[in-house]
Amino acid sequence: MISGAEVPPDAVEGRGEGRLPGVYVLVFLLHEAIEIPVGRLGSLAFSAGGYAYVGSGMSGVEARVRRHLRGHQRPRWHLDYLLPNAKPATAIIGYTSQPLECALAGSIGRRFQVFRRFGSSDCRCPGHLFRGEDLPVIANAALDALRGLGCAPKILPLFAERGPAKPNPIKRRTRRPP
Repeated sequence: MISGAEVPPDAVEGRGEGRLPGVYVLVFLLHEAIEIPVGRLGSLAFSAGGYAYVGSGMSGVEARVRRHLRGHQRPRWHLDYLLPNAKPATAIIGYTSQPLECALAGSIGRRFQVFRRFGSSDCRCPGHLFRGEDLPVIANAALDALRGLGCAPKILPLFAERGPAKPNPIKRRTRRPP
């Protein structure tokens, strides 16, 4: 039986591998409490512990996750302000062409502390960032939530030895003299 959350074949045509639409949960750890400015949300305090961020990438979910993990000097999303201080643990994705980001956030939000308005400036959700004490508990909640929405979760490998994300300097192309 095909679930409504699965990616229909016509959504895949013309897309390279890794360019499939879907939703994701990025699970990460903050080793110490911090207070940082987060765009228009202003200065926010984050305590040490485990976090889960829910997002979507309808033009390529894996590419969106990789983009977050690269870091950037000019943050675009709320998560881009927080990740340079965090240690990513795992990324869990569900391929879907359906708009399930808010349903996924709602499911996870019933179990964990929500950061109001974080990651939800384009919807009516309370927030898309959640805090919990234990990373495995958060990751398992994300897996359960994706399965509950009809998605077969995929865990993307992240390098365990990788430290906190660091913004990449902007590389400028220089011309060589003729």
